Amino acid sequence: MGDADRLPMANVNRIVTSTLPKDAAIAKEAKVAISACATVFVHYITELAVQQCDKRKKVTLQYEDILEAIREAEFNEFEEPLKEALQAFRAQNNASKKPPAKRQKTGESSAGGGGGGGGGDANDVSMNDDAAAGGEG
Repeated sequence: MGDADRLPMANVNRIVTSTLPKDAAIAKEAKVAISACATVFVHYITELAVQQCDKRKKVTLQYEDILEAIREAEFNEFEEPLKEALQAFRAQNNASKKPPAKRQKTGESSAGGGGGGGGGDANDVSMNDDAAAGGEG
């Protein structure tokens, strides 16, 4: 296992310090060991999930494969936190995918036309305020 496989030490530091009591300290070697353990765990669960995919003749790992791997490894206590993390991830992604609210031109009614041609897509976020409001510049 090379250094490239390990979690970034900044992430390990953040996780460990948020878990430890405020007056506790942790040696650098212990942080490296935690990072190595986490990496081994990820490799192990991934291999079990790949085996699930192979059984189903699928090539893409899905959330369900990870859940099944967690169960197979008898880490059942991780199942609920994993489900909660997925729900939070989905909620965050759904919130970020909502289209931005339409802007109204200052001093004009929103009724009737408004010029400016077709609506841009969600990738049109680099326009300045004048262009976004339909002004010519």
